[in-house]
Amino acid sequence: MNDDSEALVYQDEVEIHRHPALTRMWAPVGQQPEIPSPGQNQKQVVYGGVDYATGKITTLITDTKNGWNFIAFLTALLKAYGTRRIRLVCDNARYHHTKAVRAFMETHADRLTIEWLPPYCPSLNLIERLWGHLKRTVLANIPFKTPEDLAAAFRRGVGRINGHRNKMGFMFDHDNIQKNAA
Repeated sequence: MNDDSEALVYQDEVEIHRHPALTRMWAPVGQQPEIPSPGQNQKQVVYGGVDYATGKITTLITDTKNGWNFIAFLTALLKAYGTRRIRLVCDNARYHHTKAVRAFMETHADRLTIEWLPPYCPSLNLIERLWGHLKRTVLANIPFKTPEDLAAAFRRGVGRINGHRNKMGFMFDHDNIQKNAA
């Protein structure tokens, strides 16, 4: 793929919490595993985008979901892709449609186009599969001492697969399912 081609990026936000997401795990027969809770829950919001062709993941971790943080993510995305055009697949969250976001999009229309997903269709957004994978494999059953520890664990999980599309079958293998069903 050359540098002047268009990148197709699936975008979404996810909340990650200090209180661990619980998932199944191994334990000796007859012993119930216990996962301690870190007192007051705190969250971080991850704005993310994954490149369909390469598996490149771009993220921004913030405290809240709002139009200004979405613009900060879009700015980081534009920087990460240099001069390439980006076609962003995005849901219709309210903060994606603020006046500030619309003005930002108009200013960057030469490089950034958003394809809006239909309402209430998270299964069409491939990045949702990434969020589920990271919650199950990186964040599950682990209480984090601080929001910074939580964010660091999330970044390490992303770092293990970032740009390695071949390691992201949980996201991209859906194409084979359709071929086998026919």
